[in-house]
Amino acid sequence: MTRDEQYVQALGNMERTVHHLASRIDPPEWRLHSRSVYGFRYAEKGAIQAIVQKMARVVSGLRAAHILLTQGYAQEHAALCRMVDESSEDITFLSLGMIHGETDLHKRFLEDFYLEEFEDASRPAQTRIKRPNTPRDRIHAYLTSNPSAGPDPSSSKAMLQAIHKTFSGFVHGASPHIMETYGGPRSALRFHMTGMLGTRLWQGYADSYWSYLYRGMSSFRMVAKAIGDEPRFRTIRDYLKEFEQTAPQ
Repeated sequence: MTRDEQYVQALGNMERTVHHLASRIDPPEWRLHSRSVYGFRYAEKGAIQAIVQKMARVVSGLRAAHILLTQGYAQEHAALCRMVDESSEDITFLSLGMIHGETDLHKRFLEDFYLEEFEDASRPAQTRIKRPNTPRDRIHAYLTSNPSAGPDPSSSKAMLQAIHKTFSGFVHGASPHIMETYGGPRSALRFHMTGMLGTRLWQGYADSYWSYLYRGMSSFRMVAKAIGDEPRFRTIRDYLKEFEQTAPQ
């Protein structure tokens, strides 16, 4: 099996997990929101409904990132991977809350997550709702200090924050990150805006994509544990063990 075939298989497994979990809860309803707009919304705004949505975002984001990677768009690929990683953290964070008990931080996160963008979508400029995002460092603190965490929370938190900050530059367009697209033969130095397929930079991101898939699947395993689905937990656990054997060297 080629690496790309392995990725397709992994993403297919993840998608089936999302559909399986979504089928275990009441489906979204077509309803009025923001006073003038209809759309699908979950009637119950709990952790499991948020997890399903985040899981769908992870699978879609990983597929999109893979497409960008195959076309050489390393920077755009990295920005999507940063978004995927954040959603994977959110899934683990919410799952641990279900396992160990919901904290005030979990409650605040869910309140922020379910906020609509406007009170009245027909008057967006006048009724925009300010979304108070839960600080990422507080989520990192919980992930590294909850009852299931390892023995060295400080080092784990520092690692999470380092990954988060490094890839934020791709999302927000920081100069050091943009300048990675500049180069070429000395006689033709330029910005590369049609992808960087086959370059050293591209290869580095191609290798790191494996880790984003792995972390996404690991968060799905945590969901299975949170909802008490032991057969699916074991299936994901066993697949992860096989996946670990293919890590880029």
